[in-house]
Amino acid sequence: MEFKSPFRKKAFLSECLRQLLRASRKLMLKMLLQKKISWGRDFSIGKDFDIRPPLSAVFGNRVGIGKNITIECNVSVGDDVLISSNVAFVGNDHRFDDPTLTVYAQGRHPDATVVLEGDNLIGFGVILVGPVKVGRGCIVGAGSVVVKDLPPNSICAGVPAKFIRQRHASE
Repeated sequence: MEFKSPFRKKAFLSECLRQLLRASRKLMLKMLLQKKISWGRDFSIGKDFDIRPPLSAVFGNRVGIGKNITIECNVSVGDDVLISSNVAFVGNDHRFDDPTLTVYAQGRHPDATVVLEGDNLIGFGVILVGPVKVGRGCIVGAGSVVVKDLPPNSICAGVPAKFIRQRHASE
């Protein structure tokens, strides 16, 4: 006699609904951003996203993005990247050096780009202030603020984010 779980149909239906929601988010992104955004295979994004790149947002293969994401600068994300929830990509784009002008009157710097080279894990609540590059294999700890380039195959954390240790013991 074969055991039949009462949850089997529910699990199937919830998975179908989940896939439909993921597809609708990607369709909404394509409609809103048209030619400014592109992504590779196995790209997923959580709900409540706010993506407004000035020029482009490019995501590689196997990129997973959590919910409540804000992207207000150009981004280039390599393959095999996980970005947690409540992460912000922002540009260091406001001028404020001229003491004779207000911050408002000084205008903006050129559009910034944040680059994640690939095989990255970006922790919950991280803020990346461009222009910065996060090296391949780098992990950024939760709550960090990234204001300068981070080295490959490292674990970095803090405000501002700094090198903690190599990612692999053999390095």
